[in-house]
Amino acid sequence: MTSDIQDTPFVKQLAANDRPTREKALESLRIYLTSGRTFTSTDLRKIWKGLFFCIHHTDRPLPQQRLSTSLAALLLQLPTPLFLPFLHAFWGTIIAYWSQIPSLRLDKYLYLIRQYISHSFLYLQQHGWEGGEGGLVEGYLNLVEEMPLSARDGKVADGVRYHVFDVWVDGLVGAEGWEGQRGVVMRPVVKLGREGRTKIVRERARAVLEDVRLKESEEDGSGGEAEERGEGDEDGEFEGFGE
Repeated sequence: MTSDIQDTPFVKQLAANDRPTREKALESLRIYLTSGRTFTSTDLRKIWKGLFFCIHHTDRPLPQQRLSTSLAALLLQLPTPLFLPFLHAFWGTIIAYWSQIPSLRLDKYLYLIRQYISHSFLYLQQHGWEGGEGGLVEGYLNLVEEMPLSARDGKVADGVRYHVFDVWVDGLVGAEGWEGQRGVVMRPVVKLGREGRTKIVRERARAVLEDVRLKESEEDGSGGEAEERGEGDEDGEFEGFGE
């Protein structure tokens, strides 16, 4: 299936305007990815090259959105050993082809990125926000810091970084149970706020850290902890994650 996947009827079926054909192709992809077989990085890159061009050829807005949402929802069914390699192939493809996306087709890829950020956090929620060194959360954040939110890699277009900034907190607050790891999951953004290659990147990262939803979460959490410790009614205003 992986050889020249972008030229196969399978990709045309995923991009089909009629829903039954598209859903049949998605089910075939789901079965293939969850079959328990071993995928090499080359296999996954070929799959994502096909899916990238599948998105490219899907023209009508509703089919575009349904396809992006369905492809992102596949994450929730992946076995744990495949989660990070599949995301690595996804981000590698987005970064490699970003400059080739026509401006009139950019919105569909921005929506795809939004869905992948959101469903990545849902996957971490689904797996109990497995933390610690070598845990799933650590692996995911390392991948994000290496690829879309790399502080120093000039191959990553700032446009990719900016859109990840735009949707990071949206995706995070759409999941549950992240509040206990708030400082951890914001680490890639904090790092770019300090080490971004340009002033604009650093400023955009710092703006994310001022999102009111993070402040509300911080205040709610600190308030509960203070009551448990029997402390007074201190002002628990969130002051960001550092410069």
